[in-house]
Amino acid sequence: MSRSAAVKWLKISALAASAALSGAAASAQTPPSPALERPAIASALEECETGAREGVLTGRALGACDVALRSDDLSDTIRARVLVNRGVIALKRNEAGPARGDLEQAVSLAPDLAEAWLSLSAARIKARDLSGAIEAANRALELNVSAPALAHFNIAIAQETAGRFDPAYEAYVRAAELAPDNALIQAQPARFLRHQAPTAQPAG
Repeated sequence: MSRSAAVKWLKISALAASAALSGAAASAQTPPSPALERPAIASALEECETGAREGVLTGRALGACDVALRSDDLSDTIRARVLVNRGVIALKRNEAGPARGDLEQAVSLAPDLAEAWLSLSAARIKARDLSGAIEAANRALELNVSAPALAHFNIAIAQETAGRFDPAYEAYVRAAELAPDNALIQAQPARFLRHQAPTAQPAG
């Protein structure tokens, strides 16, 4: 794969993973926490989540994430979700190092948070840790991540970037099976021409 092609797929991976973040919102389905009762912290959590999900005002959203994380009474689960959101914002800003640091910390705090592992797989791809990316994506699948197609998609990108085209093709096919309405994912298997069935020749 050429360097320009590799860069292209790294960018796609970051977008793919961040699209799955709706399930990792800091305020969604979390146990009660005293921090959530403080309006300033609740507002910061919401702004941090919105920045991750929608990719708008990322600088301001990062500041909101930082405000939330300075609270000393967040539960580990909420802190992990804020770290996931901040990591995804960093991915959107092409800041692979900070993203990976936040996401590694998130999975340490909440090892069963599937979306954290999915986003970590994207951060590891951007950091060129391809084996680690595949490991993280597989862990997300083991935890029944809400967007399994994106986990297979990240596996495919990592495999392709590493030059392992057969397993990359298989992962792209699996991702396409799971996301029939995603045009980006659907387009990938067709790029592997030698894996396509030969066209039947008319009888002469």
